[in-house]
Amino acid sequence: MIGPGADPPWLPSDARLGDGVDLGGSTRSQVRRHQVLEAPPSWGSSVVVKRFLPQPDGHRAAMGYTRERVGLTHLPGTPRLLASHDPSRTLVLEDLGADSPTLADVLLAERATPGASGRDTSAAAYWQAIEWAGALGRTVRSPAGMPDAARAELADAAAEDRRVRQDYPRTGLSRLREVAGVRHAGAATAEILDAVERLERDTARHVLGPGDTCPDNALLTPAGVRFVDLEGAGVRHVAYEAAYAAEPFSTCWCVLTPPVGLTGAMLTAFTAGAGEHLPGLADDPDWPAQVRVAVAAWVLSGTLWLLDGAVADRAMAPAGRRGPQFRALLLSRWRWVVHECAEELPDVAAACDEALRWALRAWRDGSPLELPPYPAFAD
Repeated sequence: MIGPGADPPWLPSDARLGDGVDLGGSTRSQVRRHQVLEAPPSWGSSVVVKRFLPQPDGHRAAMGYTRERVGLTHLPGTPRLLASHDPSRTLVLEDLGADSPTLADVLLAERATPGASGRDTSAAAYWQAIEWAGALGRTVRSPAGMPDAARAELADAAAEDRRVRQDYPRTGLSRLREVAGVRHAGAATAEILDAVERLERDTARHVLGPGDTCPDNALLTPAGVRFVDLEGAGVRHVAYEAAYAAEPFSTCWCVLTPPVGLTGAMLTAFTAGAGEHLPGLADDPDWPAQVRVAVAAWVLSGTLWLLDGAVADRAMAPAGRRGPQFRALLLSRWRWVVHECAEELPDVAAACDEALRWALRAWRDGSPLELPPYPAFAD
């Protein structure tokens, strides 16, 4: 039992909690659900306690606690922040319950075929994905609305984010040159860095967003979509958030092939939601190109993260979960850029085309190179 006067120091003096159940966490944090024995009524019958683990200086995850605390404080559609303790980097959060599925659960679930129930399952997954995108658009906020103290707390994270938005695509292209001999890598680097800089200068569309909005971080609750795991919260151009709908799911492990038309509908829903805070977004002819630039930047960044796993022909999903092979995912991402970005980013598209043709030759004897469909939509 955890109570007043006992360790840990993050517990308010008027609260007592049960011992708790481990919810998994990661190498960055420990997450536990605790029964509430005594606390303010707003805490409910249970809470989730997330304690961030020490990280090496300069490691990007070292900012996770500050990012998540600021995000939980200022972004709607997230768990309520009930208490925080800076010295121990601990957050006490509203418990959203164990019964609500994530969007990943829905997309990766087998259809209830045959018969009408199967069609209903598929349609439900389709509309839940669109609702996720609309909720994500409505979640982003202008950083101008944050108190000065919160903006100051995010200053180091913002500087870090600006650096990696250039370093990651650059290094991804450098790796393609080293591993695949991509000749367009130099021209593509200059092109993508120039395009990224244009997004950096478009400060009117910079927003505070939750960051890692993968399907497994989105709970489908009776009250609507709720976003959890805000360790990547920060200020960036809204196109980087929109890319999760268009691509889809820019930094996620649970990426398979969506049905035709779904990502377009998701981007439309995201744009409508974000347009509540950024008037005129849907009518701006430059907006689709900005989203394509952001997707291309994510793809080149993902090339850095995924290429070694693809060369080794590994699978991405956590144990016991369905997910893609590294190779199939990378090829799918490169194809997206080749098909969608040839007009505004011709050198980037050419580099991805080179990578694609190299991979089809080099990896022809390994795992399948086509990304399978999401089970929720499979015939």
